[in-house]
Amino acid sequence: MKKITAIGNITEGKLAINSRKVFADDLTKAPNEKVKITVEKYYRKASPLQFGYLYAVVYPLSWLALNDAGYEFTTLDQVDIFWKELFATKEILNRETGEIMKLPLSKSEFKTIDEMVYCDKIREYVAEYMNAVIPDPDPNYKQSKNDRKTR
Repeated sequence: MKKITAIGNITEGKLAINSRKVFADDLTKAPNEKVKITVEKYYRKASPLQFGYLYAVVYPLSWLALNDAGYEFTTLDQVDIFWKELFATKEILNRETGEIMKLPLSKSEFKTIDEMVYCDKIREYVAEYMNAVIPDPDPNYKQSKNDRKTR
């Protein structure tokens, strides 16, 4: 059975599902079987704007700082892997050997808050250990973009 997902709101203990008809249609197509229903807080995934800040500001400036500190990174992919190893891993236990392995998380699965924390950790690390500054995201980006269009 394929996963069926719906977004909704709970108000005063009552669940209202957005696009209820689509959800109901998906349920009628599902096979008869036992299922598990879970309700959890909905988080939006990280936005293209957040990834733009990561790849256009955080990674390039941290790359410069890393190389100034003696690293010899030659590609942005290497910088990406370096930061993911430090700040975006999940520990998995091998029950047979007791070994704890670290697996990199996929940034495409980051929620908006995860992306913000990830960028902040990189910025703090660069500031503390490499004495370099990565600027905050521009909170007026959309306003600045609109100003450029009207000129």
